[in-house]
Amino acid sequence: MAGLAYFSGIRKIGAGVVRVGPGNPELQFDSIHRVQPTSIVTVPSFIIKLIEFAEENNIDMNKTSIKKAICIGEALRNNDFTLNTLGNRIAEKWNIQLFSTYASTEMGTAFTECEYGLGGHHHPEMIIVEFLDENDKPVKDGEPGEVTITNLGVEGMPLLRFKTGDICNHYYTPCKCGRTTMRLGPVIGRKKQMIKFKGTTLYPPAMCDILNDIKEVKNYIIEVSTNSIGTDDILLKLGVEAPSKELEKMIKDHFRARIRVAPFIQFEKVDEIQKLQFPNMSRKPVTFIDKR
Repeated sequence: MAGLAYFSGIRKIGAGVVRVGPGNPELQFDSIHRVQPTSIVTVPSFIIKLIEFAEENNIDMNKTSIKKAICIGEALRNNDFTLNTLGNRIAEKWNIQLFSTYASTEMGTAFTECEYGLGGHHHPEMIIVEFLDENDKPVKDGEPGEVTITNLGVEGMPLLRFKTGDICNHYYTPCKCGRTTMRLGPVIGRKKQMIKFKGTTLYPPAMCDILNDIKEVKNYIIEVSTNSIGTDDILLKLGVEAPSKELEKMIKDHFRARIRVAPFIQFEKVDEIQKLQFPNMSRKPVTFIDKR
């Protein structure tokens, strides 16, 4: 849905746009070479695949026409608006400007960063946004809350106080770009995906950020289940090329240093994790499976 929405929006502002489909780095670089676009709209984890393909095939990404990437579907920033691990991995190799977005089909609009990268800008003429606590009351300024929307521009199925399930911060101070509307911070986590593990509250994005920083981990699935005593267990199914006890210890040490706890680890073949990440009819990679 997001791809078609951006395609339609780009056409409406009068810019040229070419849809080339997902999942084929060779096709992407061939299209970039032929069409010479200045921007791409993509899931940021796929940019990592483009970088890897370019390095394997002696393509200098920084000499292509691409100057900007509008990133959809995955977070690029930490709560302080610095680039997270995924964003940094892109920025280290490809000198392009990254723009983070937040949206859902139900909203009928998107929150998109300006050039300063200080949160997604609110369009109050299109959508009413509230940030609610567990009792459906507005949270205090500076506290994260569940993003709850009322869409004003949808005629077929308007929604009143629709809970997205996403926990975010919000900011009312004016942006450096001059806009004075509310800014939406990065998603901290989904309310239903909150995990209580060994006395620590976790959300999947925190674990994804750690795994994205470990180059030996090519792909992964985070699986959460309920154990025999009724508490949460976390199993990391990691696609690696050379599993070892040393690698397992290194990964667990990373987790203990960053989030104080170490989940259970199970090494798998990279192509087996690939199959789990892309089940039939899935457009986005599945990285979190909740069996509770």
